[in-house]
Amino acid sequence: MILRDADIDKRIMFLRKRMTPIKIRGWNWESPPVKPAINIGLGISELVSRYCTTMRDIYLRRVLGKKPKPNALMMRGVAYHSIISRVYTDAKRVIFRMGIVQGSVLLEELMNMAEPSSREVSASSGLDDTITEELESLYKFFAIQIAAEIDRNLSKHPYIELDSLIYRSLPVTERVVDGSLLGLGKQLKVDLLSEGGIIMDIKTGDRRDFHRLGLAGYALALEADSGIPADIGILAYLKVNGRPQVSYDIFELSDELRMEFLSLRDEATSIVSNEEDPGMPPECSELCPFHGVCHEEKDSDI
Repeated sequence: MILRDADIDKRIMFLRKRMTPIKIRGWNWESPPVKPAINIGLGISELVSRYCTTMRDIYLRRVLGKKPKPNALMMRGVAYHSIISRVYTDAKRVIFRMGIVQGSVLLEELMNMAEPSSREVSASSGLDDTITEELESLYKFFAIQIAAEIDRNLSKHPYIELDSLIYRSLPVTERVVDGSLLGLGKQLKVDLLSEGGIIMDIKTGDRRDFHRLGLAGYALALEADSGIPADIGILAYLKVNGRPQVSYDIFELSDELRMEFLSLRDEATSIVSNEEDPGMPPECSELCPFHGVCHEEKDSDI
């Protein structure tokens, strides 16, 4: 887990003790309220990223076939996610190649891979070369956390097998989940999936109320696809300003969050199936990917 420490473990343990039983599960996809009206393959992010309060972005994308114009903030976020996935993948490859090694040995290997991996991700990001330094800083930051987690598990379980060491120390990155049973996409990707049904998402911007809904959606999709219960969500907010810093929002993937997500899904499904333009909201957020599309239309009408 990202920055797995005693404080986070205690918070998870405390949360589990006071959780109420979850009734709305993805594996109940044949029954309301989980059952979708129709399957149109909606994405989690497009559903919950409610910069547009009327859901006109859904109409533009799904009915009119418009494409959002990625801004620098979006492209930077994609690059950050790519480098984080890369360091975890590199760590697994090193461990499979070298076998069980101390964290210091793994860290040395990863530090040698930091620059070339960062340059490769930077080259495909569409951003200028200044992003490379940030990506390398991120790579090294996570490499240190991975090495520390390896040592922690080796100390706690001295006779651990290789597969168990990887399972306990490194989360599954970008786990592909088929959400079609819920009317969602067939290729949903969960940022990080850790033991104990913990779903994690990495955010590179400011905290938003709707971020929790995304993990509720992934939990439902995971449960429908694999039958694995997901009860706890962790949002990791990443700031890269010199040395990377991470803050956490750890919460129960409650029935309330699940119902709110399903309500968004049903509203979006209605807009698409009825081909109904909900119109622009009174105020448009400039963070909305379709801000330029809507305002080009508005300007052309003048």
